[in-house]
Amino acid sequence: MIKIINNVLSIEDCFHLYRSLVNSNIWALNRSSENKNGGAFPGITFIEGSKIIYDNPYWIGYFNCLFDRINQKLQEQHNFLLDRRIFRVALNAQNDNHYTEFHADTTKGTYSIVGFLTPQWAEEWGGELNIEGKIMKYKPGDFIIFNSEKLHRSQEFKKIPYWRLSVSYVIDK
Repeated sequence: MIKIINNVLSIEDCFHLYRSLVNSNIWALNRSSENKNGGAFPGITFIEGSKIIYDNPYWIGYFNCLFDRINQKLQEQHNFLLDRRIFRVALNAQNDNHYTEFHADTTKGTYSIVGFLTPQWAEEWGGELNIEGKIMKYKPGDFIIFNSEKLHRSQEFKKIPYWRLSVSYVIDK
């Protein structure tokens, strides 16, 4: 299953969120898709294993509320609703010096949701989400839900003038 959830965030929401995130001192510089030495990129994990890892009440609250908006749009657009069982919430920031390896977020029993937060994006910059060979365009404010055991990665980037910010959720089924 792969579903695109359109317009979860407006472009105005994305601009505000992007500015707030890139000006925040929350980022760790060593996040990676497979815990390898190469390919590390800035990121932060707020929740892992349903436990708070980075305790920032503002961002925890924001991304919890954002989950509710995602769920509302998922219901409206696909007649599908998720239980509020958030296993993980994490942010990634990538540019043309970073990459991700194909990876699965977990084994069976969870959904992954990836949201595109950079407010301006040109198709020629790359950075699409590749889910087992199916290429999903990076469209600001859209989110994609899929089964977490599916292998996925971001496509290669061209020279880009912005950080490619994304949020990822893992939700227990």
